[in-house]
Amino acid sequence: MNETSLNEILDILRRERSDNRQYEAKAAAKGFPQSIAKTICAFANMPGGGTIIMGVDERQDFAVTGVYDAKNCQHTLANYAQKEYTVPILIDISLLSVENKSIVLAIVHETKKSLKPIRYKKTNTSFIRQYDCDFELSELEEKLFKSNGGIVRHDEETIPNTSMADLNQNLTNGYIINRKRYSDVLATLDDTDVLVRTGVLHHSGELSVAGLLALGIYPQQHLPNYSIKASVRKTESTSPNIRAANVKSFDGPIPVMLESSLRWIISNSDEYTMDLAGGDVGRIGEYPLITCRELIANALIHRSLDPLSMIETISLVIEDDRLILSNPGGLFGISVRELGRTASRTRNARLAEICQYVPAERDTSIIEKLGSGIPKVYAEQDRLGFLRPWFIDGEIYFTAILRKGRPAARNNRLTAQTKNASLIMNALSGSALSRSEIEKQTSLTKSQVRYALSKLLDENRIEKLGGEKNPQNVYIIVDNN
Repeated sequence: MNETSLNEILDILRRERSDNRQYEAKAAAKGFPQSIAKTICAFANMPGGGTIIMGVDERQDFAVTGVYDAKNCQHTLANYAQKEYTVPILIDISLLSVENKSIVLAIVHETKKSLKPIRYKKTNTSFIRQYDCDFELSELEEKLFKSNGGIVRHDEETIPNTSMADLNQNLTNGYIINRKRYSDVLATLDDTDVLVRTGVLHHSGELSVAGLLALGIYPQQHLPNYSIKASVRKTESTSPNIRAANVKSFDGPIPVMLESSLRWIISNSDEYTMDLAGGDVGRIGEYPLITCRELIANALIHRSLDPLSMIETISLVIEDDRLILSNPGGLFGISVRELGRTASRTRNARLAEICQYVPAERDTSIIEKLGSGIPKVYAEQDRLGFLRPWFIDGEIYFTAILRKGRPAARNNRLTAQTKNASLIMNALSGSALSRSEIEKQTSLTKSQVRYALSKLLDENRIEKLGGEKNPQNVYIIVDNN
């Protein structure tokens, strides 16, 4: 990182008016900040790690104030990383001169999953990063860290005191019809045998977790926190005396929760008449229905079913300019950068398989096929000219942030939205990439990438961090909404 790229990062933090998930500024003009111990620990416990910028004061609008002593600051950082935690933390330390002041950068690398969560020895506590803050893990959350990996079969476990009487008859009949329609073998079996052989019903007569969640009359009788808690969160500027409005809880089997939450989103957001591709005109919501459907289905199917996680519900929040959907359990066997591009492992494989055959409203199944959800989300947002969602893997939680779409967003789409430019915008979705990484992911030539990047930069669709002549610069998508 050089001075130019640092200033560009600081500009982003100033626009956001806070630190964020990846960057933390620390004022260090008067001495080594003791709070940095928590931040190092939090970044090391998070997917992808993070960067600490010492010598910048957030309280002064991220002004460059410099560090008290560059040599001592770097030495102390190195000592912290090696000695202050339950395992040594890999950290890259560098020194920059900005405005004739010394800035110390610390890139904290993610620790191996098998060693997480790392603890700060002095307080015997662990921390994780949640947007711009470092949060101490509870004892339960530490256990979740340790259980978030390996082969998981919680959806195949049976639930005591359940039977076929606990199944929703209409959903179950539709499920059996679909299973027989697509399998010559299952078509020859009786209905009960179909339920047994597809993992809905155990030989003992008890239902599996997956079967109850997908087809049960009221799964919350046995799994009370498998639900969605929704609210509209008001900001102090718009509603100083109201913290949340239109609070709602959605329960029942997965198809019912999915459709109920979609209706709630529609009732709490606006619709617009828009000119669509091909000359069509349509009514489009601020939060497109197809996008929301896929995101909520993913949260319901891929949330952690670990008993420790089942004390938490799925959270659905609408703020002034965004929708935030968060579910217990981080990504499983895949990184944020790989979402929509790489086939992923499935935490709840049995539940995901069953849901491919469970009938839902609008003559569809809950999911079409495994791995299709995120590509479908990207395609819908691109079709409308809306921003793609931003995903955050918090190791023990996963969050999707969908910015509010507006008709003007389509009018502002780049005139140079050629096939090559589209490929580059897709590659940049959710992560910053260098030019060589873009070439690799898009299979475009250097000249094709260079030309498309110049057009995207001219039309302010992307930003370059690192300066004009720096070969290490990276590109990010600009939020024009």
